[in-house]
Amino acid sequence: MTTTIRQKQARRRRGRAVAYAAVTVAWALTVWLSAIVAPPDWLHGAALFVHLASLVVGLGAVLMIEWHALLWATGWSSVRELRQADRTMILPVWAGLVGLLASGALLEPDLTATATQVKLVAVLVLSLNGVALTRWTSGLGRLPANARFRSLPRRARVWFAASAVVSQTAWWTAVVVGLLNATG
Repeated sequence: MTTTIRQKQARRRRGRAVAYAAVTVAWALTVWLSAIVAPPDWLHGAALFVHLASLVVGLGAVLMIEWHALLWATGWSSVRELRQADRTMILPVWAGLVGLLASGALLEPDLTATATQVKLVAVLVLSLNGVALTRWTSGLGRLPANARFRSLPRRARVWFAASAVVSQTAWWTAVVVGLLNATG
């Protein structure tokens, strides 16, 4: 392996480590702010709207990417199409997540409630999983345009599928708990 390739790999690992730390700090800051901020009713209502809009944007983009991944995994589309969907949708995914965190700090969640704690952990998991997926998606760019999912090493296929399951489980857990909290 040449020095240049090793340097690129090391740079990507450092970038992911910084992203893991940034996501964790942003999540912790949101939880901390939600414990100390008591917004007026009008701001709470606006925050709820932003929260729901951010959910639509973020989860919708995740669903589009993972739909394209499923199509590729089942042989119905190409890795090129998946890569294009990822590059197109990654900004709405992260914009939705930032909106969810920022607005969530103003929603006055009951941090002592088990359901809220489950939702908070789900949001942290989906965020960290999103960072982990950057390793996978950057690897997709190095595959030939006609590469098939089944041609990947077994370990990569299992990791890919597990990340998708973690993503969907965490997103939908947060959605269901949020709905139950809002209506209960």
